[in-house]
Amino acid sequence: MKKKNFNITQTDSGSYVTWVSEGCGHHRKKAKITGNTPEEVIVKAQKWLNHRAEEARIPYTVKEAMLDFIDSRSKVLEPTTLCNYREITRNRLQYIMDIKIEELTAKDIQMAINMEARRLSHKSIKNAYGFLRAVLNANDITLRLSSIRLPKKEVKERKLPTADEVYRIVKGTESELPVLLAMWLSLRIGEVAGLQFRDVDTVHHCIYIRREIVKADEGWAEVDHCKTEKSVRSVNLPPHICKLIETIPHQKDTDRILNVTPNTIRKRFKKLLRANGIEDIRFHDCRHIFASTAAMLNVPEKYAMEMGDWSTPDVYRNVYQETFDSR
Repeated sequence: MKKKNFNITQTDSGSYVTWVSEGCGHHRKKAKITGNTPEEVIVKAQKWLNHRAEEARIPYTVKEAMLDFIDSRSKVLEPTTLCNYREITRNRLQYIMDIKIEELTAKDIQMAINMEARRLSHKSIKNAYGFLRAVLNANDITLRLSSIRLPKKEVKERKLPTADEVYRIVKGTESELPVLLAMWLSLRIGEVAGLQFRDVDTVHHCIYIRREIVKADEGWAEVDHCKTEKSVRSVNLPPHICKLIETIPHQKDTDRILNVTPNTIRKRFKKLLRANGIEDIRFHDCRHIFASTAAMLNVPEKYAMEMGDWSTPDVYRNVYQETFDSR
């Protein structure tokens, strides 16, 4: 091991001391080294580091590598991303979790994917596999993964209700405002929950999307940004939505317009639609309805994409434009 320069200080008692550390995340170790002379401290410190280097060569499991990856990026990744990574570590790809990462093979990974395909969706498996690849790259593990096959994505033919049909159901209920924010203005559910009264500009008739409520390990958390840099935006505020907001009492401008979690918004919406005979519709589908309605009304694609914060025309066209019936 390359020798290091140590910051050695002398204590009041006359002995010498330095601190050494090695590793990162869950595997980070720190030690206080003392001696009667600076030279003795250096010898002891270097010996400790050499021992740690030997320990580091011992391979650790896929699960430990994943936890290390999460811990090393805990200050730079979004709370939702960290929460999803921990969920994957706990409940996905369990077949390979106790395998030493240096002994992992493409065959092991395929076996884990095959087992998950019996119970999980294509998207869940794809996300777990993507996380695993990031962990392997971070640990300089090179595997020939070109042979790995994910389960085919199931294409479900769905016909969404029209905006009119949804509005007739939610009108006059506690779901009216959140649904209109998503279906008329194309806000994501986290953006809807994160809106504050100071985000409403009644003079210029617009609403600013500046933050969102996201799922974190400790529950729901507010973050002072949106999904992407371009997600921070403003959209025109129709008079009807403005009036709905004005009827809500509040103490200060930083109060949230809808003081509920995304989960509550989601459950209320689903309960209403089920009571009216509409199944298998998510709150997120309000954004799909927005895109489909915009296309049906010949709203310029560029304007619709800016309102809804879609990154590319392909995403806007292929993912979000559903087909209404012939009417």
